[in-house]
Amino acid sequence: MTDVNTLVDEMTLKIILGTEPVDNFDKYVDKLKTLKLGRALEIEKAALDRYNKR
Repeated sequence: MTDVNTLVDEMTLKIILGTEPVDNFDKYVDKLKTLKLGRALEIEKAALDRYNKR
């Protein structure tokens, strides 16, 4: 998740400040997919489900 959080933070600032065009959003999403965001979310969800079962 560290890599994902770093990318999200960087891209959020770039898009807000206008240094990165919004048109590159699809590339940004593709980059998140290469960082295996889906798997990271599965792990986080499983941990949350275990916590909520207590």
